[in-house]
Amino acid sequence: DYITADTRARLNLFIDDKIVHTRLDGETYKDALTQRLKIRRFATGTLLFLEYNHRPDRITRNLALRKAVQHIYDPNELVDKVLATPGNLPGASLFPVWLNGVKRKFRDEYPAPTVKISQARARELIEQAKRELGVDAIPPLSLVISDNPTAVKQAEYLQQLFKSRLGIDLRIDIQTFKQRLAKMTAGDFDIVGAGWGPDFDDVMTFGDLFASWNLNNRGRYSNPEYDKWVRIAQNSTVPQVRMDAMAELQRIVFDDVVIQPQYEQGVIYLMHNKLRGVVRRVTGSDPD
Repeated sequence: DYITADTRARLNLFIDDKIVHTRLDGETYKDALTQRLKIRRFATGTLLFLEYNHRPDRITRNLALRKAVQHIYDPNELVDKVLATPGNLPGASLFPVWLNGVKRKFRDEYPAPTVKISQARARELIEQAKRELGVDAIPPLSLVISDNPTAVKQAEYLQQLFKSRLGIDLRIDIQTFKQRLAKMTAGDFDIVGAGWGPDFDDVMTFGDLFASWNLNNRGRYSNPEYDKWVRIAQNSTVPQVRMDAMAELQRIVFDDVVIQPQYEQGVIYLMHNKLRGVVRRVTGSDPD
């Protein structure tokens, strides 16, 4: 068995016919193009986001601070310049674009709220945050991430972004998947690189994620209004009622900056041409 997070090592194993499938990233994608390998792509349905720690002892509990980040963070820049591989879509909402609404796609029926990127506004919000927190300067924040090259690349981009546009030091804490999960559960982070893939084909698979009772709500966000709309959607079978409730959740996540959406994941990969009958799907086992 070959188990490695190193995408270049995996590409070499693929070229040497030692493995039959490997995902590509920004670096290995260029190599695969050069070698004229058949590159396949697939939208996984997964949303990647920065999750804030909302616990009362954390600096990130402060809304003005989170709004400041919202005003300097450009998901387009992340997708085009940092990830730099085809297939990823800029994150704009808790609800990815592929989810169905009443008659059309949810996001067509309920467009995601947007913010105007403004460093001046972000600086004002930082000053407000400092006053509210009673500090002269925002202390360094910890960013917990996975130990894979893509996550590290994103974290370094964020570190530079926070420093240059907000004057905040971001300390990168690289962890294995298991350790990252343990830290998330224990609340041992300010911000964590997180993501959510759908369990079933319905908006609720994302909608109830930040309900106060959901154990996957690792930042312990708690808002009675959010909980109310989740319950309304859970207790109704009328599509319009359910989708209107989901639209309220979309608004709350944006207004409260519960998370900072990063991107909707599209993967590019190589698969041996002798491999037959492989099905890729958003919900259910993948690949199958």
